[in-house]
Amino acid sequence: MFNRKKAGMMGVIGLSAAIITGVAVSAFAETKAPQSEAMQGQTTQEAPINAAPSHEQLASRIAQQLGLDEKTQSKVSDLFEKDGKAIRNIQEQLQTTQMELSSLSPSSKDYLDKVDDLAEKTGELTEDLTLAYAKNRASLYALLTPEQIEKLETPAQPHS
Repeated sequence: MFNRKKAGMMGVIGLSAAIITGVAVSAFAETKAPQSEAMQGQTTQEAPINAAPSHEQLASRIAQQLGLDEKTQSKVSDLFEKDGKAIRNIQEQLQTTQMELSSLSPSSKDYLDKVDDLAEKTGELTEDLTLAYAKNRASLYALLTPEQIEKLETPAQPHS
């Protein structure tokens, strides 16, 4: 069954994934270019909802933020494309598992056994996702100079 140790490990793994994601999102948000004149006139309903940036956009923004040369930017883009596909695949599996879990009814036969199986699967997928994020981050850092890593890790100061 699902015990406290597993629950604690899943919490730590989930928190780690959130932190790693935060670094990437922060780097993206800090370097976000101003909207074009065409986009500025659109209402929220007309703009894409939760449109995720492409691997090229992320690489371009990180390249701009860190002053990467074209060769390194291309490597970063390739890395984000490859790892992004793997990460999205794990996220989709995790979402499917969560939907299965939420669709279970306590009145159904073997409810607790099914919940236990799905909770274990969720834990494994969360671990896979955390490791995929860590692998991506380690691969990114391998492409950067110590100065660029420091710049990436230093929080941006608000503009006054």
